[in-house]
Amino acid sequence: MFSVFLLISVFIWFINALSKNYTSVIEYPLVYTDFPEDRVFVGDFPEHLDLRINANGYALLRYKTYRKPVPISFKVSALTLRPGQDSSRAYILSRYYLKDQISRQLPAELQLLEVKPDTLQFQFAKRITRTIKILPDFRFQVDKQFTVKDGIILEPDSVVVTGPDIILDTLSYVYTEKSDMGQLSRNFSDKVKLRKVNDLDYSRSKVNCTIELERFTEVQLSIPIEVLNLPDTIALQTFPSRVRLTCKVGLSKYERMDGNLFRAVVDYSDIDDRTKLLDVGIQNIPVYLLNYEFYPKTVEFLKSKR
Repeated sequence: MFSVFLLISVFIWFINALSKNYTSVIEYPLVYTDFPEDRVFVGDFPEHLDLRINANGYALLRYKTYRKPVPISFKVSALTLRPGQDSSRAYILSRYYLKDQISRQLPAELQLLEVKPDTLQFQFAKRITRTIKILPDFRFQVDKQFTVKDGIILEPDSVVVTGPDIILDTLSYVYTEKSDMGQLSRNFSDKVKLRKVNDLDYSRSKVNCTIELERFTEVQLSIPIEVLNLPDTIALQTFPSRVRLTCKVGLSKYERMDGNLFRAVVDYSDIDDRTKLLDVGIQNIPVYLLNYEFYPKTVEFLKSKR
């Protein structure tokens, strides 16, 4: 009996509470139409308004339970541009422009008190199109018997990108999606996805990727030593007069290897009264060289007048 009377009391209290007026906040959705063709939104834009309303408990409960609000729709092209230096910004006074429209869509028993935010801010950017270079973003190792023949080949190697000028003006590259390929022991060929950037549209979402492997070999070359910054009145002889260069290179590049490609140099400017040895440096190293070693790295010298 106690439980029955308790439930009846709670029910009466609930009915009495619903008869009173309350102030509450509800979300009201927004939709945007008629976007300008030459301009785009930058960043996020509001998807709803917060409405502060006053109504009795019955009306609030009924609205929140059964009513699905009709979204407020307005044309983006009709937004008022803010006067000033930054013409890419626009605003709309929701407390004036939208309040009456929302009030007409709300049930009569709901009194609209306030719309927040009272001003909606937007930033536009000019829509432009550029062709951007694509760079791979892969991690992989190559089997110790092989090397990559001609690097990572992407086809096509660039993509047409459309989007806000404030993004494209600072965009140097478009990257592929990150991928860990593990260890490669044979050629790789497949389509790879491009990494998506917010607010940008690509002319294609995938490109062909090829990684061709080849075996490598070692080549030994004898390179004469040249003297840099040598005065016309001085003769300088190094001992030895040549260095032995050992290079590791892919088989397809073997025929290109020639001693004339490289320069072994010492610098006369490094000589002072205490200098006994000169450091040897290697210049004009081809980009396709895997690695190299040379000997000796220092040489003795004999200086005389011409």
